[in-house]
Amino acid sequence: MTAIDRSRGGAGPRVLLALGVGLLVWLAWGLAVVRPARAPRPAPPAGELRGAWHVHTTRSDGLGTLDEVLKAARAAGLQFVVVTDHNVLAPEDAGWHDGVLVIEASEASTRFGHVVAVGLPRVLTLEERGGEPLEAIAALGGESVLAHPFHARRPWSGWERGPWRGLEVVSNDTSWGEITVGRGWGRVLPGLLVLPFDAARTVVGLVPETHREEAVLDAAQRPDLPRARRQDGSPAPPRVLLCSADAHGYPSYQAAFEAFSMHVPVRASGEAAADARAVLAALLDGRASCVFDGVAPASNLRLAQTPGGRLRLTGDGAFEGAEAILWRGGAVVGSARGEAGGFGFDCGGGCGPGIYRAVATRAGRPWLFTNPVVIE
Repeated sequence: MTAIDRSRGGAGPRVLLALGVGLLVWLAWGLAVVRPARAPRPAPPAGELRGAWHVHTTRSDGLGTLDEVLKAARAAGLQFVVVTDHNVLAPEDAGWHDGVLVIEASEASTRFGHVVAVGLPRVLTLEERGGEPLEAIAALGGESVLAHPFHARRPWSGWERGPWRGLEVVSNDTSWGEITVGRGWGRVLPGLLVLPFDAARTVVGLVPETHREEAVLDAAQRPDLPRARRQDGSPAPPRVLLCSADAHGYPSYQAAFEAFSMHVPVRASGEAAADARAVLAALLDGRASCVFDGVAPASNLRLAQTPGGRLRLTGDGAFEGAEAILWRGGAVVGSARGEAGGFGFDCGGGCGPGIYRAVATRAGRPWLFTNPVVIE
């Protein structure tokens, strides 16, 4: 055998050895560094429920049955799931199922994009979905939440076509849509590396920037616009934001449920219909908060004015080391570093009347989104 032949014969074992060493290093790093650093998942305090907004099952394009979804929700520590199969309503599935409340809604596939409708007595007809779906939902007594409005393949295009109560500021389907059109690949490899050890961290890492969604939400309630009114003439609450699991079963339901959830100030009574109404009311009137539980736990979040004219985001959690920004009418009016009990904002000398919301990050990752609140 020549020297060249011997060199070629030895390359294969060396490559295999290098791959084996790399695999062992990766496993050691994952088990010794990533896995122990997973966010703890304490049970919610009394008077608060955690849940997943926007979940699909095998009734439409989800990979899992309702039982499989519920198993994942329990494992993730959730107390409710809002099931939103496409153009389907299954009221027989609603109710408490061994500690998890199933709330039925429907994601309508319309000519303008996708919209989640809650409170409907039936699904929209094909004609209604091809006509003015937001008007049709309102006529049926329902409320509309715009699903993944800036999806790379299915963006919402009917902004002025009817009433809508809120929008999904974060959506896992938006994350996957970015990847399918060739964007966001820089987030994929780090996600794959940690996936076996902390799947929730993978899902969090795939979430793109939310500036467009937040800008639309703020523009819809600028201070120069008249406040929307309820039927009785009283001011309607500001439009709401929701973080959407849009869970289809990949990478897994549990990963999606562990990454982030909606927290609502609701104390369960055990009476399914009443509890479902209470959860939906909290989601749609602005009392709910979005928490990236896969980053760090938090609960009992509340953005309110203090006697000194400041605003303070309070709650239960380890806020030290985190950062928060306060928004009013699409402009940043304050920032704060976390301290014991939350974040304090002075708005440059006092937070006057307006519609405010706060966004907090930890180590550069999204962590907390409050819904807009009105300060008179």
